[in-house]
Amino acid sequence: MSFSYRSIVVLLSVIIFASLLKLAFFAVPKDNTAPMLNAQEVRQDLYALLDQIEQHSAFYALTPDKASPQLKYMASLIVEQYQDITPNDRFAAEITKLLNSLKDPGAQVHDFNDQSGELPLTLRPLNDQWLALDSSNSPINNDFPFVTHIDGLPMSKWVAASQAYLPEPAKQSQEMQLPWLKKLNLLREDLGLSIKPYVLVTLINDDLQTQQVTLALPSREPQTQLVENNQEDQTQDMSVFEFINQLSQFERTEFQDTPNQLETVNNTTVKLKISDLYAFELDRDLQQELLKGMTHPLLIIDLRHASGFSPKLLTLLSRYQDTDLNNTLAPNVMGFAHYRRSPELRNDYLQPLNFKPLAALEYSAQRLKSLTRNLPPVDEDKFSPWYVRTKPAVTPEGRNRLALLVSPKCRQECEWIAYRTKSWSRANLIGEKTSGDFARQYHFKLPNSGLDIRFSSSLTYDAQGKLLSGAGTEPDIWLPQNSDIQWQGLVSLVRSAKPKTQLIQTSQPTKLAQAKLN
Repeated sequence: MSFSYRSIVVLLSVIIFASLLKLAFFAVPKDNTAPMLNAQEVRQDLYALLDQIEQHSAFYALTPDKASPQLKYMASLIVEQYQDITPNDRFAAEITKLLNSLKDPGAQVHDFNDQSGELPLTLRPLNDQWLALDSSNSPINNDFPFVTHIDGLPMSKWVAASQAYLPEPAKQSQEMQLPWLKKLNLLREDLGLSIKPYVLVTLINDDLQTQQVTLALPSREPQTQLVENNQEDQTQDMSVFEFINQLSQFERTEFQDTPNQLETVNNTTVKLKISDLYAFELDRDLQQELLKGMTHPLLIIDLRHASGFSPKLLTLLSRYQDTDLNNTLAPNVMGFAHYRRSPELRNDYLQPLNFKPLAALEYSAQRLKSLTRNLPPVDEDKFSPWYVRTKPAVTPEGRNRLALLVSPKCRQECEWIAYRTKSWSRANLIGEKTSGDFARQYHFKLPNSGLDIRFSSSLTYDAQGKLLSGAGTEPDIWLPQNSDIQWQGLVSLVRSAKPKTQLIQTSQPTKLAQAKLN
């Protein structure tokens, strides 16, 4: 059997490529997170953290005279408290609290996964009480459905302890509180309680009768860990050809569970869920579903977990906006931003956030000066020059209504959508206050703990020079995000909402459906 010249070259190329892949497996360093830290490693990581914050944090640069002593004081407390061997999870918890002192909604320990012990029930707030539910969302005791105390301490103490791990304004968000309330042993340490393999829960009913229940804490089985380790070993020993085969079947995770279909609530209302704004920009079918939904008298869009910087969704939704009759100086300006200066950042750092230099407006020097007169003075050693974002060039049309579900997990471009639609007379925001996380993030790993730290490296302002970063947008209709939504009831909330000021000109052409809500 003879081989042609071309087939030999192709075969050699495949062999070389496979060899390079195999070498890559050996060349990439193992990124194992240290399970325990000694006192010196804790001090080293804290020094590296404070140094990175001082150099790259935009929120730190707002008030360095106040932030610097506060951060150093908190770091000294951590060093004083943990002078022996410190578990990595405990150190991550302390770093989380330290970062929250910046009041930066984007600050987080990205890979923090506490495994010390979780509460073996689900808490759900109901008015001023807390329901105690099992894994199937049923009360653990139908006769005593509410929990008043855990380990003898009232729920208010546990809520206050959990809020230390949340940035402003997420401290008041029930959705953001619940995951931290589940971290029982973590909060026990904060409250000075002993760690036990069980938890004592005090339940109460409407007649104020109480009952105490002891629940065992779930534990990870050693056998499960062994299976996981064996699977890791098998993955490491995987052949190059198996790896190539897996690559051929690889799918981007953000597209796997993307909803692409309208759901009907009633004969005048449809709903649509959008979480990945980058995926939405590339998904023509989902865009068509949105346009179809905009022909209905009421469209509900669930943006509670939306993120990404693509402007496509805001551009399409701008058909619901009002004609801006107030800002005659620059009616097309949406807001301003600048980023924390750093030698490794290029001057197009904010371009992915849809900002451009002020010069791109092609205004006269006098007009630019008037446009930016309300912006705060820029410390050129710390911040870049100002960048501007303009509104989508979309003409308002129709009389249809829009309802957007938002939460503190509505981030990045979703924050702009919430901020913009808040003032539209035909749109209602429903849910909890957003966190104000507009920024690009700077991230790095701490040298000893391996923790992935992230915080905001840019700040965003509105067209009048008011700081938007960290402020958040209040919903028109407050709705806690702790249970399944009754969609027909939500439609009733929209119908009964107080009308907003009408800013649109009635002479605008109507292209969308004009039917009234039921």
